[in-house]
Amino acid sequence: MKPTPLIITLATLAIFVGCNGTKNESTTSSQPDRPLVNDHSFGVDLAEARRGFTTKLNRRGPAPQEFEEATPPAGVKEVLYTSGELKLKAWLSEDPGQGKTRPAVVYLHGGWSFAPMDWQDAAPFVDAGFVVMMPMLRSENGNPGVYEGFYGEVDDAIAAGRFVSELSYVDKDNVFVAGHSVGGLLAVLTAMMPSNYKASAALSAYLDMASWSEFEHPSHVIFDTTNPEEIRLRNPMAFPASLRIPLILYAERGGMDEINAAFVARAKTAGKPCELLVTQGDHMSMVAPSVQHAIQWYRKYMKN
Repeated sequence: MKPTPLIITLATLAIFVGCNGTKNESTTSSQPDRPLVNDHSFGVDLAEARRGFTTKLNRRGPAPQEFEEATPPAGVKEVLYTSGELKLKAWLSEDPGQGKTRPAVVYLHGGWSFAPMDWQDAAPFVDAGFVVMMPMLRSENGNPGVYEGFYGEVDDAIAAGRFVSELSYVDKDNVFVAGHSVGGLLAVLTAMMPSNYKASAALSAYLDMASWSEFEHPSHVIFDTTNPEEIRLRNPMAFPASLRIPLILYAERGGMDEINAAFVARAKTAGKPCELLVTQGDHMSMVAPSVQHAIQWYRKYMKN
């Protein structure tokens, strides 16, 4: 079973990433009280800010989490999708038949590798009539490419949406994105970029990347933190006005709710459709009820 990495957030609060059902081993970090990132350049567009920028990495290699090879269950197949020059793996629910197109969800797993229990988290979408694609991003699970720490991975998430929208059994006008933890942050950044997605749902996503970059383990923060632009272009808090589609944030109590509420306030100030639902449970147990709620929330935005 793969070990689960963790994200350190607020003082003495450990938030666990990955949804593979393995035992979580945590440490806590004593951090001084500090305000959330104070960047008021709300009118700047993330896509425009990223244009022409090349991230500088401290190391070039695979994603910082182990994985095990796995065989898709019945009704699911492994496919390859294209992101730039990369051919990347994904699990995809098969055509349910009946000769009609269905809405789709691209679900971005937690942590930095995919495991079969990640698919179980997203399975309720299949049961509710959605086609589900769960991409493995660059450098994960033996994929080509290098780990970029929330930069090139955004391009992969967008590419997965293009791939699924072109399937003959998918309604291309009703393609949604969701993600948990690491995947939740990517779902928010993806919602700020041009894409095929209709709406986005982020589960237990830590959205203050200025704080994350300062306190997270160095093996995860592999970009040049001496350059403020490296942090800013990965930081949703700096680009609330860039939201291009409706976004819902699900957050558990204990600090994550406060961070998400701060982002929602910024998005609403910018006139963007963004809401927060504070959930019961912890970082892992909040996933199931959040997915059930997201199923109904997506239906509000479906084009008939």
